[in-house]
Amino acid sequence: MQCFSNNALVIIADTTKVVQGCLGCIIPTADDKFRTVDGEPTITIHVPGPLRTYCAGKAQLSISANTVRAALEDLERSQSTLYRNVCDETGTVRRHLNVFVNSNNVRDLNGVDTTLTPGDVVTILPAVSGG
Repeated sequence: MQCFSNNALVIIADTTKVVQGCLGCIIPTADDKFRTVDGEPTITIHVPGPLRTYCAGKAQLSISANTVRAALEDLERSQSTLYRNVCDETGTVRRHLNVFVNSNNVRDLNGVDTTLTPGDVVTILPAVSGG
């Protein structure tokens, strides 16, 4: 099941639907193509188990964003509790978390200004340390 936040206008298999504030959800089939009309790509955010309690247990969220920063800003509006556990009071990603776009750490790219394209997967991953 995919949910779209913030009144995104979405084309799904040539059917136009307005989904308001992640209250309306759709169940896609394997043939469905997702794209937004306003030019922002639809991306998936994978939420790790320890953070799922802050977004109603969802393992993934679908949003529209052009950059990682825009994705985090969307989280701030739509999933504020999750956002506060991902970013500190200055809006910086917390030190013990890593953010990946597909398989690349954003620290190795353009940080939160990394550009997103349709279908990208943003993964929030707690850092692991030890010996």
